Amino acid sequence: MKSNGHSAPLRITPLSGGQSHDTRARMIEAAIEVFGSVGYDGATTRQLAERAKVNQAAIPYHFGGKRELYLAAAQAIADYMRSRIEPLIDALRTASSDPVRHIDAVVMRFFQFIAGDEEPEAWTVFFVRCERDADDAFRIIYYQSVARFQAALIAEVAAATGRSPDDADLKVRVAIVLGAISNFRTLRNVMLSSLGWDTFDAARKRTVEMAVRRLALAELLGIRADDPSIAHPPLGSASGVHHSPTA
Repeated sequence: MKSNGHSAPLRITPLSGGQSHDTRARMIEAAIEVFGSVGYDGATTRQLAERAKVNQAAIPYHFGGKRELYLAAAQAIADYMRSRIEPLIDALRTASSDPVRHIDAVVMRFFQFIAGDEEPEAWTVFFVRCERDADDAFRIIYYQSVARFQAALIAEVAAATGRSPDDADLKVRVAIVLGAISNFRTLRNVMLSSLGWDTFDAARKRTVEMAVRRLALAELLGIRADDPSIAHPPLGSASGVHHSPTA
């Protein structure tokens, strides 16, 4: 969730109008920044209040305490992630006359989301830190968003290849592909440095996109990216897909 410094930063949207909800949203934004920067144990209620420009009493008043604010910050990120990933899950589950091209297109849409620049960098920092700690905040974000896409992808690849969705090798392959994609969000500086790049411009993103596509096709479907049966697929689209009457 790295910001490129050019797009306007996303903000936490209050659930409804009113000053109280605006205050809560501002406190959650501040919590994401502070907890991401210094961790749960390192964050103090004074730091959280100062960053949100509220008094310390606002934390127990609006959330109950520091831990509840921490989990509310995780839930805000999970809600946003789910709003972006659910359409991809729906697309995966949509009937297609060409499941290979269909899976290929949806995986590339997932890559474009993960490798994009729309979300504040603080969100990535928060997620990476709670992922390292493997705490409740991580579980909220992961199981409400990425894990759902992962499960849907396993099911669709299994159906397309005749494998069982419980196949351990298939699960490992999906994890490898999604892990490689996620690295361009959570380990972007490492990835850029390893490639000798200092920026991730459109041309370089396209280069990576094609490499990810080759990896996904080979690992998930056992197909070379230059196979004529999938030549020139519409990356990032779900062309050739029709809705199932039971969907």
